Amino acid sequence: MTSKQGTLSLTVPVMMGYLPLGAVFGVLWVDASLTWYWAPLMSVIVYAGALQYLAVGMLAAGIGWVDLAVASLLVNFRHLFYGLSLYHLLPKGVIGRPYFIFGITDETYSLLSASGQVKDSKTALQVVALNQSYWILGTLIGMVLARGLPPGLQGLDFALTALFTVLAVEQIRAKKDWGAVVLGLVASGLAGVWMSEYFLLAASIMLVLVLLAWPKSSEVTA
Repeated sequence: MTSKQGTLSLTVPVMMGYLPLGAVFGVLWVDASLTWYWAPLMSVIVYAGALQYLAVGMLAAGIGWVDLAVASLLVNFRHLFYGLSLYHLLPKGVIGRPYFIFGITDETYSLLSASGQVKDSKTALQVVALNQSYWILGTLIGMVLARGLPPGLQGLDFALTALFTVLAVEQIRAKKDWGAVVLGLVASGLAGVWMSEYFLLAASIMLVLVLLAWPKSSEVTA
């Protein structure tokens, strides 16, 4: 797939999620009475959905930058391992390569790794750029809509969790890799019981260690 129209159609499922999710972020930001222009700037220079949701509450509560940086590391630690399975799509340009690394979100990773339709780095880079544009547009839409919504709406931040659930289900249906499902459940259970304060980081590290030690003949993938 190399045509722009084909790439656009490939990203439609992400667009359907990112427009409302970005809008929810915009609404939450305005509802928290934070400086308005930082919301679109975060969607441009940070672009980390779960972290942006978390940042709204932390910034509104006056949490310091050091604590926010630590939270950012814990929430986004999993991204360190995404590139290992997408190395074949890594662009070679001095601009394209760092942007590609920066722009790999959970949804983009799921699309590039599970669809089987992206075969070259140029198309992969277009997918990354399109997906971020959806998120930025959604953020702006949400900030506009927030002016007409009653303050303190409940349940909006659950939208991101719902999308992650859908992505997980689609990955399982596409891959049918039940070994990976079991590993994920076990790692999540152990991390939740023993290291609940660092749940995501602990679960990610356990999975990586298991996969590194797994026999090469195994077809288990993360």
